[in-house]
Amino acid sequence: MEPLRRRADFEQVFGSGKFVRGRVLALRYVERAEGTARVGYAVGKRLDARAVVRNRARRRLREAIRQVALRDGYDIVVLARRAVLTEDFEAVRRDVSAVLERAGLLEEGKP
Repeated sequence: MEPLRRRADFEQVFGSGKFVRGRVLALRYVERAEGTARVGYAVGKRLDARAVVRNRARRRLREAIRQVALRDGYDIVVLARRAVLTEDFEAVRRDVSAVLERAGLLEEGKP
């Protein structure tokens, strides 16, 4: 898994990507030709005006996604929802797995 950093890559995912929503996050994703999965995080000021709170949400989502095996060949943008701040980490992890499974982004045969 690599980070998704370039603005053009984010715009491509937002422009032509598919959308899946969960309780603590929403995903936009688009299939690429090859390469490892790239993941970017979008946590806006709408979630909370304080950067400390937004960074905490980003860290929680990053850790939950790090613990699952993603399929290669996708660009994924993770959008934080307000519930990520109030749910315990186990609930966040379960929701991340459920959303990724619904999107078909989990590698088969791995947890």
